[in-house]
Amino acid sequence: MKIEWIRIKGFRNFDDETINFANQTLVIGANDVGKTNLIYALRLLFDRSLSDRDLDLLNSDYNVYTNVDSIEVTVKLVDVREDCLITVFKGDLNKETVYIQYKNSKNGEYSILSGASEEELEVKNSRFYIKRLNMEYVNTNRNLDSFMKREKNQILEDAKLQLTKQQTYADEKSILKIKRGLGVVNKRVDRLNYIQQSLSKVNNELSSLAIHNEKQELSFKNANSDATRMLDNLDLSYNTQDGPLTLGGDGRNNQIFLATWISKQKNIKSLEKVTFYAIEEPEAHLHPQQQRKLSSYLLEKFEEQVFITTHSPHIASEFKPDRIVKLYTKKKSTKAAKGGCSEEIKIEFDDFGYRLDAITSDIFFVNAVFLVEGPSEKLFYTALAKQLNIDLDRLNVSIISVNGVGFKPYIKICLALDIPFVLRTDNDIFNKTKKINDTDVELSFQGGISRVMGIYKELLQIEENGELITYWKEHELDNEWLKTVNRPQTAINLANHIIREVEKNNIYLSKVDLENDLVNSNLFSSLKKFYKTRAIKSTVDKMQKAKAENMLNFLKVHFDDLKCLIDDKISEPLQRIEKLSKKVVNGNEENESFFL
Repeated sequence: MKIEWIRIKGFRNFDDETINFANQTLVIGANDVGKTNLIYALRLLFDRSLSDRDLDLLNSDYNVYTNVDSIEVTVKLVDVREDCLITVFKGDLNKETVYIQYKNSKNGEYSILSGASEEELEVKNSRFYIKRLNMEYVNTNRNLDSFMKREKNQILEDAKLQLTKQQTYADEKSILKIKRGLGVVNKRVDRLNYIQQSLSKVNNELSSLAIHNEKQELSFKNANSDATRMLDNLDLSYNTQDGPLTLGGDGRNNQIFLATWISKQKNIKSLEKVTFYAIEEPEAHLHPQQQRKLSSYLLEKFEEQVFITTHSPHIASEFKPDRIVKLYTKKKSTKAAKGGCSEEIKIEFDDFGYRLDAITSDIFFVNAVFLVEGPSEKLFYTALAKQLNIDLDRLNVSIISVNGVGFKPYIKICLALDIPFVLRTDNDIFNKTKKINDTDVELSFQGGISRVMGIYKELLQIEENGELITYWKEHELDNEWLKTVNRPQTAINLANHIIREVEKNNIYLSKVDLENDLVNSNLFSSLKKFYKTRAIKSTVDKMQKAKAENMLNFLKVHFDDLKCLIDDKISEPLQRIEKLSKKVVNGNEENESFFL
């Protein structure tokens, strides 16, 4: 059995959203976007630990921005082949499919409905299926001590049930030996002189207080004198070859908690019920390598459907893109990019290979992305943002270098996940050979103009861009000229027109490249001082050797000098990304998924 999708109406920050699931689903998004609320919507239908009082909900659970009076949570179950579920759902099944719905209103009581289709939903007796179909949930507040106190006896009893007759008999013999051994130990303890004399004065005082105390004496006894009681009060410890260690590290405790919880789930598997799982933020207190290992561990251990929420790019890097639900906010309601788990998202990620690395998967967690050419641009704009008092971390913005990958794969991801982006690319002059009238001709062209218009033709074919794309088709040849001559005015006019238009869509071009833009700005005097140069060309030449290393060293010495660029054209991409990220948080207009 699998939950194919969930539709949430009016619940907390969801207005009306249908979210598709995979067998192993990772739910990601910014803080307070609704990851826990999505899991809670599932819990309303399937979590046995929620009481009727919990299911009644509060007024604060209704979507405040849409002023709704009702809540609906509907799921579609498919591949329902288990005998225990077939028996429970009976006439509600149609081609191994059944729909279940939770419904509530501010002025009424909650109800549970089920049926063979959404049109055939009928009110049923509460969660009538809960003994046969349920959800085990692990929240973010994992307390190992409390968990072990609550679950220890059950874990031990479950382990006893797994023993063979031979193992059970061997344990019984061992317990008898333990009892005899404890008797010997207790006698030896009683003979210790300081034990015998420790309470002699207390017993004398008791005897003088009442005659009833004369033949009774207080004594210290070994607390583990009873073997059964001792085995019932075992403490959890972490053992090494050198002896037991005190449990205390949060990361280690988190691993022990999850390992113990998973072991428990495997012990209680039964043909009499179907269980699926939800785990929130399993990466807590773990370093990156252990986060990746934990992710693969969880994926390997569960054959059943599992839902995991996370803030970790390292967890995300272990998931195939079509198993990821990216939640984001639009018009103050939570949306799922591409409707949740989607083959379309997988296709867009193919340019990165089958898995994501931690840097690429960082894109899942941002409000907006600033795409730049390479490491030197990333270093420069990170430093400039600080001088402009644009707090990228607070805005949940990432600057990503596309070096070695190119812009198109990242833009595909941004469009697939409805992530706003700003792009800045070079517009340097390239050369190519083109056959004209059967003759090879050496031509020059503006690389940035061709690059940007290639992005428009392939990825941004929407109505608003039709006029610009048509313009490019009609004037594309104006971007080529003989290599032996200077750039003609027609090419300059073409570039100026395209640059003006694409900036409306958050795409910026250098006049040539970052280095040339900087030497033609108010920062030139600082650059000359650092590189010990006098002319523009010699300064650019030095800047373009070991670009990232030179940029880093320059910023260490002249970081404060970047203030002179506040009103420069070069700062506009940062100012635009700031506006975009704020718009994401405060609510976008309907047709502004990636344009300002």
